[in-house]
Amino acid sequence: MVETPARLVVLRPSPWSERARWALDHHHVEYERIEHTPFLGERRLRRLIGSGRRRATVPALLLPDRALTESWDIALYAERHGKGTPLIPAERALEVRRYNDLADRTMEAGRALVTRALLASPEAQLEALPPEVPRRVRRWLAPLTRLGTRWFAHKYSLDLDDATGQLDTVRAALLGLRADLAKSSPYLLGTFTYADIVMALLLQAISPVPNEYIRLGAASRRCWTQPALAAEFADLIAWRDLLYERHRHP
Repeated sequence: MVETPARLVVLRPSPWSERARWALDHHHVEYERIEHTPFLGERRLRRLIGSGRRRATVPALLLPDRALTESWDIALYAERHGKGTPLIPAERALEVRRYNDLADRTMEAGRALVTRALLASPEAQLEALPPEVPRRVRRWLAPLTRLGTRWFAHKYSLDLDDATGQLDTVRAALLGLRADLAKSSPYLLGTFTYADIVMALLLQAISPVPNEYIRLGAASRRCWTQPALAAEFADLIAWRDLLYERHRHP
C-alpha cells in the first residue's frame, strides 16, 4: 500500500508558511502543497482542517489522523518523521523555542505593517488574486480584494493605527538578533537550526527574499518592504541571504 503524502496548506508570501516549508524540505518530508487565498478560500480552508477550531489558519499540515496548524508543530513533525541534521536538537530545544516565540510576536507587528500597506495599494491587492483569474476581469474584482484585505486584518485582530509602535517592535527584535549574531555568527546556536530559520524570516517584512524563493509582484514587494529598516539592518539582510544560499533550494 502506497502511503499518501501529507498535504501542506500555505499562504505563498507568509513567513509562517515559509518556516513550515523550510523545515519539511530540510528533512526531506514529502508533501503536496495547497495554495490558500485569504477570504476567497476561507470556506475551503475550514473544510480542509476540520471544524471545532476557533480560527482556521495557515500553514496547516494535513495528516491522515489530524491537522497541525502551527508552524512550530509542523517543524517538530518534520524533526520526528524526516531525516537529515536536526533543526531542533534536544539539548537546545528550549533555546530554539525561545527564538520561535520571539519571532511569532515580532511577525505579528510585521503582518500589521504589510496589511496596512496592502490596503493602500490597489495594484498589490490585484496581485493577490489567484493566478487563474483572467486579466480582463481583475479590475472588476478590486472592491472584493480590498474587502478581503480588511477581512484579513479583522481575522487576525491587527491594529492598523500603530505603525510607529510596530516598527519599534520589529526594530527591537532585529537589534537583539544583531547582538546575538555578534556572539556566534553565522548561526545563532553554533550550527544551523530552526532558530536561524525563524529569525531570518523576521526580515521578510523588511526586505523580501528574491522571487526564486518567494514570488511577489512588484507592487506587493513594495508593500513588504520597509526602506528605513532595510537600510539600518542591511547586515542582517545579508546574513539572511547567506542562509538562503547555503540552506534553502529555490
